[in-house]
Amino acid sequence: MSKITERPPEEICRKAGIPLLLAPSIKAGLDLDWSDPRQKAAAIQILERQVSSLQQWVDRHLDDVVEQPLRFYLDAVTQVRDQDLETAEDGTVRIRQGVAADRRVSIEDAEMRHGRKSRSKRFDGYKEHIARDLDLPVIVACAVTPANRPEEEGAAPIAKDIQRQRLCLGELHIDRAYVNSPVVDDVIRDGGQVFSKPWGQRARRPNLFSKRDFKIDLRTKTITCPAGQVEVFEPGDTVEFDPEECGACPLRARCTQAASGRGRTVSIAEDEALQRKFRKLQQTGAGRAVLRQRVAVEHALAHIAARKGHTARYIGARRNLFDLRRAAAIQNLEAAQRLMQQAA
Repeated sequence: MSKITERPPEEICRKAGIPLLLAPSIKAGLDLDWSDPRQKAAAIQILERQVSSLQQWVDRHLDDVVEQPLRFYLDAVTQVRDQDLETAEDGTVRIRQGVAADRRVSIEDAEMRHGRKSRSKRFDGYKEHIARDLDLPVIVACAVTPANRPEEEGAAPIAKDIQRQRLCLGELHIDRAYVNSPVVDDVIRDGGQVFSKPWGQRARRPNLFSKRDFKIDLRTKTITCPAGQVEVFEPGDTVEFDPEECGACPLRARCTQAASGRGRTVSIAEDEALQRKFRKLQQTGAGRAVLRQRVAVEHALAHIAARKGHTARYIGARRNLFDLRRAAAIQNLEAAQRLMQQAA
């Protein structure tokens, strides 16, 4: 801002009412006893007031031409403030209780997000997706999505990229996190085949009946419990069995730990028929061999990670997609060289 307005930083910060920017750090500028909860709460009030003062000063004193280069940073500050702070009942500002949806995690990179590999392991950045030909060691398409987006969202841009190359998805070997993608329905509708591990059917608690102990008839859309009680369903429903019958059932202790007056519930997936096909495939040696073909995709991803590292090297999904495609192209050239050497 100092360069744009040709004013010294001291003058801008004084007139804009944000002297904290002149300090070597925010903590040094506040100079509080951070072990005191009251002073810690007061720091939020001071910081929020000064940031608001800066935005108001920019709106009042800078025209659109001068303000435009600053807009990205001002919008970022506003977004971070709105997602991380909230107004308490007494009118004071405090740190938000809970986490805002689609929370921004970086000032510089507006698209970067928090992601999770498990409940205990978190990462920041992006998710990389690739499509690899299982007949030839070639990566044919790539996609990059923010880390907080579900994996299935990476399938659609990959499918479009494959279509642009005039290639056809005859078989789709995917991680089960991609099963809910519309691409799966498109492949099946076009006569292709989809292979994936099924979702688990483990019991909620040890020694309780699991979903596999219930008879699901997809033709009649009925589900029968181990004691013989029958309920109807539609795909995507969560079926609750009759609480009165469940309450008097001699198998209740082995079936549910629901509170009195509640019956056992079983979730029916939207793609229950497809999940059943995956389970049958997993139960045979030949089927498991088919499922293991997808290991080649995992190896390709591991080789890319070894080449370019596990962290995003650029700002924004588009630039990181370019980086992923560049690494994939180099990997394809190396694979082509190996094939030529083997053929020689």
